[in-house]
Amino acid sequence: MEVKWNCCKLMLILALCSLEVECRRRLKVGRRRNPQASHLNVQNELKSLSIKHKLNATTTAPETATATETTKDSGSIGTRLGNAFNTEYYLPVTIGTPPQEFILLIDTGSANLWVPSSKCPATVKSCVSHNQYDSKSSSSYVANGTAFTIEYASKSQGGVALSGILSQDTVTIAELAIQRQVFAEITEQPEATFLSSPFDGMLGLGYASISIGGVTPPFYNLVAQGLIKHPVFSIYLNRNGTNATDGGELVLGGIDATLFSGCLTYVPVSQQGYWQFVMTSAVLGGKTFCTHCQAILDVGTSLLVAPTAAIKKINQLLAVLNPQDTSGVFLVNCSTIASLPTMVFTIARKEFPLQPSDYILQYGETCVSSFTSLAGSDLWILGEVFMGAYYTVYDMGYNQIGLATAMH
Repeated sequence: MEVKWNCCKLMLILALCSLEVECRRRLKVGRRRNPQASHLNVQNELKSLSIKHKLNATTTAPETATATETTKDSGSIGTRLGNAFNTEYYLPVTIGTPPQEFILLIDTGSANLWVPSSKCPATVKSCVSHNQYDSKSSSSYVANGTAFTIEYASKSQGGVALSGILSQDTVTIAELAIQRQVFAEITEQPEATFLSSPFDGMLGLGYASISIGGVTPPFYNLVAQGLIKHPVFSIYLNRNGTNATDGGELVLGGIDATLFSGCLTYVPVSQQGYWQFVMTSAVLGGKTFCTHCQAILDVGTSLLVAPTAAIKKINQLLAVLNPQDTSGVFLVNCSTIASLPTMVFTIARKEFPLQPSDYILQYGETCVSSFTSLAGSDLWILGEVFMGAYYTVYDMGYNQIGLATAMH
């Protein structure tokens, strides 16, 4: 089944050993403190997934780093990421002249850039509690005014998740100033999902085909305007949720070979939209749950999403404590983690294992399985639980995805 984020949000086998370290610059990073770690964060993630994929889920101010490092080659550039309890990874982006700073969630499962607008009514608390773009304060602003809407479906009824208008201005990501970038100013957004979020808006890194309103995504403009040499970006994620000052790194225009070991394994994109590919198999405890199935690599998804039928069997193997729970959050006995089986994903004939310590999320004395499902979806979504173990490369030039063991 094709999952779509409607109206507004890995077959040939290639192997490549990359020994070259792309030179890049490090830059100032805005950061927020982590919210308190809790298994309830998983429930919040499921709410976000239902909005993003238009499916039913079965369910402090930023600090600024001052250290920078510049290298001789500006062909690619890396920026460190912030990390909110291992479920949300974000970076600072500025819009306008003079620059207005925002903290944006990075998301490979969407393609638009949106931020809250100063035009938000005071009654929209989730909007006014975050940084807001003020077009009147930017000399490089160009009016657009086209209505922008993201629709989603909930269990009980359809509704509008986000709405506002399109505008155009200079958008700076990792010190790369994109001229005439179209983005969305959001004036209406659901309080339950966004009120306490550590990010202001979202930076979509998916294909243009899923961009709402036909807007050219920022990454495309980075390439078109010659700001990066190659149509490639890569992501490294730390899983140290208590340390939001070092959440990982986004490299624009290339890779950083110091962040992974061994060779990159490449798999072709099977459908350009999400970063979608054919996964050879998914095996847990000797049982196969997937054979040549469609999967998505998604930094905007924190968990491991599997079809509902697979989740029921996985829950049995993990001996979850609440198999009938309809929230989509399944608890396991923390004392059993060491004895649980390894999850093995095979992609392009190479095995990518996840240990129980990778796929079981521990919040104090509470342990949660990272496996969940979205009603109505047959896709596997390998989110940040997987990406914390593996360095990932997104190549729009050759339409392929690269994977290698992350160095931690």
